Amino acid sequence: MYEGAMRETLPRLKYDGRLGWAKIYGRLIIGWLDNHADQVADIDFILGNPTAPDRQPQHVEEIMRGSSEANRTGRWPIADPDRPVLTKTRATAASAGAGTSWGSKWAAAEEHAAALELHRPVDGLCLLLVDDVFTTGAQMTTVARFLLAHGAAEVRGLVLARVPWH
Repeated sequence: MYEGAMRETLPRLKYDGRLGWAKIYGRLIIGWLDNHADQVADIDFILGNPTAPDRQPQHVEEIMRGSSEANRTGRWPIADPDRPVLTKTRATAASAGAGTSWGSKWAAAEEHAAALELHRPVDGLCLLLVDDVFTTGAQMTTVARFLLAHGAAEVRGLVLARVPWH
């Protein structure tokens, strides 16, 4: 859940640029994969939901770099962080924030997906899309639709934290 320690530390990476947290979050992803190997054994490729090019730090990219470094045995098919498969070409409206309406979040998620660029074929692949925080699912849904429209056979999601419903 996106509360407690997770709510305290993730913003330090995402907004303050404390990149050491990316390695920790990357290790958490590898730990989850190792502990749930039966649920992801058929995954062909693992990639992050990209950050806008002008945003610093590139937090999801740094988390995926941390995952790649923690994947020392090469067990998991994590995208090479130096050769991204999926990038975001421009800044888009923010979808996060207290008080943001569902319609605004959905519009921002669609704008995010429209700004994506795919750099290698994903035809017939089962993909695992990684993101930091799941709030409404709008962005994960629109990115999954983008990947499916480009030939992916299946897209599953993995997030570090989920915002609790109140």
